[in-house]
Amino acid sequence: MSLLLLQVSDFCHQVRNRPQQLAARLRDLTGREGEAETRAWLASLPRVAEALESPALQKLHLNLNRRASIDIEYQLPSAGSWCDAVLLGQGPMGPAALIMELKHWITGDDQPGPSESLVRHAGDLRLHPSDQVRGYTEYCQRFHSGVREHEASVHGCVYFTRSTHYTPYLQPPHDYLAREYPVFGVSPHDLNERLPAYIASLVSEPNERFAADFANGTYEQDRRFVRQVAGVLKESEESPFVLLDEQRRGYELAVQQIEEALAAGHPEQRHVIIIEGPPGSGKSVLAAQLWSRLATHPEIEGNVVFVTTSGCQKAVWKDLFTTVSGKKAAAGLVVPANAFNPGLRATMAKEMREQGHAWTVDTWRENLELFAAARHRSKCPDLQYEVSIVDEAHALMDPTVEAGRGAYPSGWVTHAGPQGWHIVRASRISVFLMDSHQSYRDNETTTPDSIREYARDHGVTDVTRVSLHGAQFRCGGSKAYTDWVDSMLGREGASTTPSLDWRKTSSNLAGTFEFEIVDDLHDLDRALRARSDEGFSVRLAASYARKWRTKGVSDPHGLPPDEMDFNEPSSKSQTGRWARVWNYAPELDYTLFVQGPAGAPIGIDPLCEVGCPYVLRGFDFDYIGLLWLSDLVWRDGEWRSQLEHIHESAWKSTVSRARKEPRVESEQLLAKLKRGYRILLTRAIRGAYLWCEDEETRCRISENLECMAP
Repeated sequence: MSLLLLQVSDFCHQVRNRPQQLAARLRDLTGREGEAETRAWLASLPRVAEALESPALQKLHLNLNRRASIDIEYQLPSAGSWCDAVLLGQGPMGPAALIMELKHWITGDDQPGPSESLVRHAGDLRLHPSDQVRGYTEYCQRFHSGVREHEASVHGCVYFTRSTHYTPYLQPPHDYLAREYPVFGVSPHDLNERLPAYIASLVSEPNERFAADFANGTYEQDRRFVRQVAGVLKESEESPFVLLDEQRRGYELAVQQIEEALAAGHPEQRHVIIIEGPPGSGKSVLAAQLWSRLATHPEIEGNVVFVTTSGCQKAVWKDLFTTVSGKKAAAGLVVPANAFNPGLRATMAKEMREQGHAWTVDTWRENLELFAAARHRSKCPDLQYEVSIVDEAHALMDPTVEAGRGAYPSGWVTHAGPQGWHIVRASRISVFLMDSHQSYRDNETTTPDSIREYARDHGVTDVTRVSLHGAQFRCGGSKAYTDWVDSMLGREGASTTPSLDWRKTSSNLAGTFEFEIVDDLHDLDRALRARSDEGFSVRLAASYARKWRTKGVSDPHGLPPDEMDFNEPSSKSQTGRWARVWNYAPELDYTLFVQGPAGAPIGIDPLCEVGCPYVLRGFDFDYIGLLWLSDLVWRDGEWRSQLEHIHESAWKSTVSRARKEPRVESEQLLAKLKRGYRILLTRAIRGAYLWCEDEETRCRISENLECMAP
């Protein structure tokens, strides 16, 4: 049972008398150690207790064994999302759950947003809280074992814990959403009448068994819903997931291997498939189609999930599944790699060390054994998934690799070991789509050899390998262009005389890909705007050679030019300076940059922001405008890195080592820079425009274009 499945009366008592202890329990459960989180809990939880102590809800304040309960900070199974509060019990139609989204916001100046799901809070575009709680309720209805077993109803509401003014959240275009998932504040009328009456109408009696099963629930797909979504993804005329040529061969090879695995008839025998391909070879499209095929396979009744390896990738794929299928809950079919952690928490390290155990990253196998011996409930049991399809698998984290030590975010507990190992452990069939040459961050340390090692650990001796090399569906369909990129960057094994037949110019109309070097950033703008006016998708891109000064700013586009991330001089003085901000991502929602929805800044002006390799990797646009900055420059006949121009936070370990031991580590840093530029140079479908900050580097690229064999 969850550590925080509490009696309502016990919860209210702790809030009144031991709030710091309750906050400590929340920190332990969630792994959120920040002071801001603690302050938010201490400020908002008394408001929740106040609502639950109202006369209409007195019968809920009883012992857990006989009465309804409230689960504070409940993590949805196999998801990175935490529900603020879940009230559990019996409703008019049977077992019921009420998810409460708590917002400690001041809303006095807020305004309705441009769409149902987006609202303007504190001058910033934010997800409407009712839409947030809608996502939680639909996720539980479709993917929560406790809800499905009890055929429970799931409801949701929003509670502003420090505001009485929320009218903008009820106005069009949010009116229907707010009726379905109502909004409450701290006015006496809401606290004493509206909110208690609403809760009592949905959860009025205890249901101990359902409360326990909900708290201990696991990820379990509604197969009818899954097949419905998969059918739409496969058959929709507007589906972006269309297979061509070499993709189809790779797809059929993978399907054949999986069919053979299913025919083997051993439910606990694992199978591992690695699909490799360079940028633009269609790995992501193949992954989506493979998921659709297996999700509708008549012999597969278990969970079939699409696994992502970064926050940006997760947000965009969830949005794609939702948009293409037209169903909000379809986002629940996308599972982050972090969800494969069986339940180890960062705070366990201290506990285990106090008991005399080593509990380090290197002892991860022993850590897992101790976790199991202590009878902790696994959040991701062995073989929980029938099929796991991992896109961008080269970005999986392996904290045991020396190159990535100390570079891991809070989303993955390093003491659990490699993410890929756990994906194999938890899946009957694991499919990894990857390109090792696109590993970008310090903590992206998984290779095909790593995956084969994980497979052997779980009894898989024959790992299937499928190659998409030779395929190219981006960059004008030209493998010759990517060969030229590799040659220019000096990638090992690249051709020294790649052809330039790919380049489309006024003298070579047969070329398939445009590539132009511009003199000025305003020229870059003009070229891309002309393409945008023709109906093509366009984006600006750069490596992290500028600090992210606007991170956390509510309205970065409203800043004066000298406060923006980019404020560049013009070589044509009459045009003035060129100013932009980095990719705007409130609440780390990178779909705003990648998808450019209506009402978002990038949807209004596709050239108002600059995207980095982390955000752009895995996605493509018709035309890219690339700012080649001074982090990677050409000097004395070779490429060199310049530390003073590197501001990539995902390279902290590499940069730190390079500062201490430049001779030893400079090659690693140089390799990462080249990978970053390779990612950026291979994002475009039709063409790329390039501006160079450094003149010597510009000359080198120009010469490289002019001197290659025709």
